[in-house]
Amino acid sequence: MRRKTWTGLAVAVLVAVVVAVILLSQDRTGKTIRFGATLPLTGDVASYGQKAQRGIELAVEEQNAQGGLLGRQVSVDFQDDRDDTKEAVSIFTGFATIDKVPVVFGSAGSTVTLAIVPLANRYKVVLISPISSSTTLSTEGGPFFFRTAPADDLQAEVLSQWVHETGARRVAIVYTNNAWGLPLADGFRVRFEALGGKVLLSEGVAENTADFRTILTKLKGLTDLDAVVSPTYPKEGGVLVRQARELGLKATLFGGDNWGSPEFRAIAGQAAEGVFYTAPAENTGTVHADFVKRYEAKFGEQPDVFASYAFDAATAVFKAIEASKTTQASEIREALHQVSFAGASGKIAFRQNGDLKSEAFARKAIREGQPVSIK
Repeated sequence: MRRKTWTGLAVAVLVAVVVAVILLSQDRTGKTIRFGATLPLTGDVASYGQKAQRGIELAVEEQNAQGGLLGRQVSVDFQDDRDDTKEAVSIFTGFATIDKVPVVFGSAGSTVTLAIVPLANRYKVVLISPISSSTTLSTEGGPFFFRTAPADDLQAEVLSQWVHETGARRVAIVYTNNAWGLPLADGFRVRFEALGGKVLLSEGVAENTADFRTILTKLKGLTDLDAVVSPTYPKEGGVLVRQARELGLKATLFGGDNWGSPEFRAIAGQAAEGVFYTAPAENTGTVHADFVKRYEAKFGEQPDVFASYAFDAATAVFKAIEASKTTQASEIREALHQVSFAGASGKIAFRQNGDLKSEAFARKAIREGQPVSIK
C-alpha cells in the first residue's frame, strides 16, 4: 500500500513538473506582448489619430513577420479618446491599472497628453507620443514621457524668421488658448520682437470657437497690419481664415502645423487658398521612400508625417525591448535613451527629457487645395 502511495505521488509530481514547464513555455512564447494607444480616432482631429494608428499597425505587422519581440507576437489596443482629456485619462488609467501594459502610444492634442503624463509617471508606464508638440511637455513630461514629433520651440523660431523675412513688421497673433497654442504664440512673439518686429495685438480663444468677427473687426482697425499669425487648432483656424476672407481682411495669414490638416482645409474651404503655415519637415531619404511604398501597399493611401512619426515611435519601443530583453516599463524607459536609428521621419534619438535630439520644421502653403512646400 505504501509503495503505491509513493508511486502515485511520484506521478503527481512528474505531472506537475510537466505542466509547469508547459505553462512556462507558453508564458515565454505563447502570450502576446500587448501595448495600449489612446488617440483621436473620431472628432475634429481624427485624421491625426487615424494616420498614427496606421503607422503603428504597419510597424507591428512587420515586427510580427520577423518573429515578434522576445519570441512573442505584438498587439496594440487602440482606444478613441476623441481629443478629450477626461476620455484619455480614463483610457490610460485602464491601460495602467487593469491591462498592466508597459507602453502606451498617445495622444495627439498636447493638452490631452499633458493630462495623462502624470499618470504615466505615477504608474511607471512609458508614454510615447507621435503627435504632441507643445514646449510645455519638454519640462513637464517627466521621466516616462517620450515623443517622436519635434517640439514647438523650434517651430516658433522658424515661424518668426519666416514672417520677418517676408517684410512683415507689424503683426497680430490669434491663438488657441491651450497647452499647444499659448506656448507657440508666446515663443513666436519673443523671437519676432527680438528680430525688430512689433506685435500689435495678441489674443487667445477657446477650443472650438466658431465666431471670430469681433476679433477680426479689431484687426481691421489696426493701422498698417502686415500679417496675422495664428497658432490655432484645425476647427478654429478654419473658421478664422474663412471669416477673415469674408470680412475682407488684407493681411497675410500664417498658421501653425494644424493648418496642414484635412479638417482645416474642409472648414476653411476656398479661403484656405494661399495661406502659409509651418509644419514638421518630412524626411525625403531612402528609408522614408521605402516606408511610403510599404504604407501605400497596405493602406492604399499616402502616409502623412504623423504616420511616419508613429511608425518610428513603435520601432523605437521595439528596439528598446530587444536591447533590454524585457517588457518591464522601467527597463524600456532606460533603453529608449540609448536608441538611435534612421527612421521613416528622420533620425530617431532622444534627449534626457524625451524630446528628439534632431528636429526640423518646414515652410508650407495651401495651393489649389493641397499643402505644398515653400523654399
